[in-house]
Amino acid sequence: MTLRATAALASLSQSVLGLESVLDDADWAQPSACPGWTNHDLLIHLTCTFREIVEPETLPAPFQGSIERTNDVAVAAFRSEHPGRTLDAYRRLSYPALDSLAAMQTRPAAFEVVDFDDAGSHPAHLAADSLALDHYCHLRRDLTAPRGSAARFTIDADGTVMSASLAWLLAGLPQMSPLRLSSVLTRPVVLALDGPGGGNWTLVPGPDERGITAEAGTPPTAAARVGTTAESFLLWGTHRQPWRDTDLDVTGDRDLGREVLDVLHVF
Repeated sequence: MTLRATAALASLSQSVLGLESVLDDADWAQPSACPGWTNHDLLIHLTCTFREIVEPETLPAPFQGSIERTNDVAVAAFRSEHPGRTLDAYRRLSYPALDSLAAMQTRPAAFEVVDFDDAGSHPAHLAADSLALDHYCHLRRDLTAPRGSAARFTIDADGTVMSASLAWLLAGLPQMSPLRLSSVLTRPVVLALDGPGGGNWTLVPGPDERGITAEAGTPPTAAARVGTTAESFLLWGTHRQPWRDTDLDVTGDRDLGREVLDVLHVF
């Protein structure tokens, strides 16, 4: 629990606002790398994440049981807006949203349990980390080249953004991944992530289907090691790209490592 995530999100929000001077109407209408969404749809979605914090009454009813379906419904509700109006709304909502997220980093609010639908239930302080990951992935992986169509816009990873993103993904991994992960993960498997924000985390089996934990460090009992970069993990972990198509190295019990990779999912 730190202000790392709110600092990362504040930086990312400035990148969003900077799109106003980079993309024109034709650019906004181009398809993004997020299936079914244009670049403008990505902006609408990011704006709706702030709406949910500041003025949730302006959003349509959520689709129970699916964050992705809820996001689709929200984007559809604002799709007729001009991109300039969406940017104005994002700018207006960003400051009170960041203030609210910062307040969630202090007790007692920080540890109130929040229902993130099919992403699981987590302490409120992780909401900022989740939005940092959401912003970064959509900007870096769905908007910009080579996957996205906005060739004139670039954004780089830094340790603050990646640390916040990984904090959310690793905390949520046991609840986000299919239940089958609990039967596949029979022995500890290490995720060794290089680059900004990286480190070693071990997926440890639990006593029941939701008992899996992601613990910092590399225990001597680890049966397999998955070596990759933190950036790559964001790609294949969120299923934007199959893990077999990435530069990834599995050592130790390679069968176990590959079985875990086949079912692991974060978002």
